[in-house]
Amino acid sequence: MPSDLERLAFLGVDPASLDPAPSHRVRADWLARIDSHSPDRRRCCSCKALAVATRVVDLAALGQRWHDQCRDCMIAGIRLNWAAGRPMEGRYRVTLWTGDRPILEGWWDELGLRPGKWCTGST
Repeated sequence: MPSDLERLAFLGVDPASLDPAPSHRVRADWLARIDSHSPDRRRCCSCKALAVATRVVDLAALGQRWHDQCRDCMIAGIRLNWAAGRPMEGRYRVTLWTGDRPILEGWWDELGLRPGKWCTGST
């Protein structure tokens, strides 16, 4: 798994430009950074779009810093972890609906969908 510094470099973020993070964080600290109604909402450190996620990176030379991300940059950073291939390869997307509402959604591998798994008798 890539280090925080490698992930920041991949996304084109200068670590020194990140805001310092408090050592003892509470919900209000991070929520104000990404809440759509907050006057203090931050922008993505990479592309400057509105941030939808934030995390704290621990950088040896700089200490703990906030890393604010938009959806696309967050996904791009996650893809660095896909060394074994994309998570969806060889898998099926399954959605369980009740009426017109999805109530469960996920990805299952082929063996997880073998006949008889969800019902008794043959299918």
